[in-house]
Amino acid sequence: MQRVYEKLHQLSSEPDFFTFQNQLARGIYEALGQGYASNDSEVDLVKKLIDAFNGKGFKGLRIYAEILHGSRSYVEFNYMDKPVTKELGDMLIISLVTAGSQRLFQRLCIVQNKKIQGDKWAIDQEQLYLLKNFPSFTGNKGIFRRSRDLIFRNNSGCLGAFGFFTPPGELLLASAPLVTEMLRGQKVLKVTDISVFPQIGIGGRGTLGGGSGIPFAFFRHPKELFFLIEEILHHYGWGLPMLGSIILGNTHFCRDVYDFSRDCTQMNIGEPTYVFDRVLNPHVDAFANLVLRRIHYEAHPDLPGDNVFGDFPFDGSAAVLLFHLDVQRGE
Repeated sequence: MQRVYEKLHQLSSEPDFFTFQNQLARGIYEALGQGYASNDSEVDLVKKLIDAFNGKGFKGLRIYAEILHGSRSYVEFNYMDKPVTKELGDMLIISLVTAGSQRLFQRLCIVQNKKIQGDKWAIDQEQLYLLKNFPSFTGNKGIFRRSRDLIFRNNSGCLGAFGFFTPPGELLLASAPLVTEMLRGQKVLKVTDISVFPQIGIGGRGTLGGGSGIPFAFFRHPKELFFLIEEILHHYGWGLPMLGSIILGNTHFCRDVYDFSRDCTQMNIGEPTYVFDRVLNPHVDAFANLVLRRIHYEAHPDLPGDNVFGDFPFDGSAAVLLFHLDVQRGE
């Protein structure tokens, strides 16, 4: 991970990186503003969001965005005590860190987007249950139609999320556990219900609590973590150990487009699936890799064989946002 820290330190100390993020946010605002001015549908707003992101980049960070056309993806699962069928989501956010063709880090977030109606968003309770808890599910139509008993672990609480579009061109993102807390048992989320204490994080299972300053410290042996912190302090100074809240963090809430663009480009959104040469979440990692193989992005890394989905072709409809940081690329 030394190469990752080197690259992240370079970005975090680069004033032009913040300029890039601000310009990216302004472009998104302009695109969504035009969409609301022409009374675009939710689908068209997502398309404008994808177009605003696609092709942007900064010193080793590349953004690729694409709309995949196919069948809408539905899955079957038990909602409390009854079987139901629901759409999984309509947008996938993949964060990928590589060294050339070698994977170093990867994460995924499955997003269901909602366009505001009046002053509120309607929330399907069964889909919210799916995106929060991810009970084992079986494919019904679309991407997972040949798959059974898939296990998507939501250890971070950030695997499932909702994107909330609101005029004149705003976008909020909230993890499914956080949406559950804000709803308080209601079926609609009002603008006035959006309330988050910024100084309090949300733990992996939706509980309030803090987080580690070192990304994925829980995955390290205590002695190894001690030497890692000592080396980072010696090499970079005091600032970088708080990098976990800046880059490779665990974001549950983006209040506006600026938050969203910054957290996306800082790899803060989604459930980690591959860290430190280990697959943490096998079925989710296999799904993310299936998507990477399907999109028309030529710089994806060497991916492992798929023993979950096999040779099944990708058949689904989804917007894909890929944020790819290559620690070997300078420009």
